Amino acid sequence: MTNVDEDRKVRDVISDEEFDLLLAQARVNDSDFLALRNPAILCTARLTGKRREEIAAVKRRDVFLTRDGKQLAMNFMLLKKHQEKPPQVIRRIPTEDPFTHPIIQYKDHIDAEYPDSEEFWLSVRSIFGRYRVYPNSGLTGRQIYNVIRDIGDSVDIDVWPHLFRETAGAEEITRDPTQYGVAKVMNRIDVTERTAWAYMQRHILTVIQRDYQKREIPK
Repeated sequence: MTNVDEDRKVRDVISDEEFDLLLAQARVNDSDFLALRNPAILCTARLTGKRREEIAAVKRRDVFLTRDGKQLAMNFMLLKKHQEKPPQVIRRIPTEDPFTHPIIQYKDHIDAEYPDSEEFWLSVRSIFGRYRVYPNSGLTGRQIYNVIRDIGDSVDIDVWPHLFRETAGAEEITRDPTQYGVAKVMNRIDVTERTAWAYMQRHILTVIQRDYQKREIPK
């Protein structure tokens, strides 16, 4: 079972292969509704790198397609410390990105089946072995954490919401390992410049150490 306190000391960012396995597992569910909702949660964390509370706070009105249908927009409330009125930011992702598809499929489903609900991540409970959807009850940040951790545990992958945040930061740095890459990290996961540089340093050191361990030391 995932132990965040221990795993964060040794865990690398999430690989593409690991995420594909997580996504496949999320689709295997006794509840048809959860088989739609849980992959959408994973893809939101993977694409945006937002905090679990920020993902949980998303309402139905916060998720929409742009007029041309080429972008999926998600409006996040940035739950930073020491702020009475948290700012909001809209993250736009091209719909050609395959990870937007589970989110759009889930959105289409709740639009059709629960049109009066203001929530986006609808709560589900099992009652005597049958799953019931509660349209007026959304998920908490802790429940988002549990969904992600439980999917990981079922396929023996140590994963938690903040690891998606680090993965998103590492992805930007890999694409552009310059000061501009740091700016992209700041924009994608909404962190300070100091934190963005910390993501960059950790990722670079991880790569260096991994490559160094693979080399054979000449005799």
